Amino acid sequence: MLHWHGDTFDLPAGAERLASTPECVNQAFSLGAALAVQFHPEVSARHFERWLICNTAQIALMKGHTVRSLRDQARRYADAAAISGDGLPRGCSSPRSGVLVDAWRYQLRRNR
Repeated sequence: MLHWHGDTFDLPAGAERLASTPECVNQAFSLGAALAVQFHPEVSARHFERWLICNTAQIALMKGHTVRSLRDQARRYADAAAISGDGLPRGCSSPRSGVLVDAWRYQLRRNR
C-alpha cells in the first residue's frame, strides 16, 4: 500500500488487523461491522501525482521520502490494487478498494 504518513495508532480491543506495512503496522482494521483505514485505497498513480504537486513542501521536510521516491512507489504499487475490484458496494468510487473490501466482507461473514 502507498502512504507517506507517519501517524499510527493502537488497534481498539476486539479489532482485527486487515492491512499493514513495515512503516505503519495498523493500516486497516475491522471491528464488528465497521471498516477503518489509515490510507487511501482509491488512489491511482495518476491521481497521486496531484497529491505530490499539492504537498511538495510537506514532503520536502520528511525523512525517508522524496517526491521522486513517492512517485516511483505510486507507479509500482498504486494501480496494482485494482486487480481485484469486483463486487464493490454501491457508491464505492474505485475498484482499487476491492481487495480491502473483500477482506472486510470475509471478516464479517466469518464473525457471524
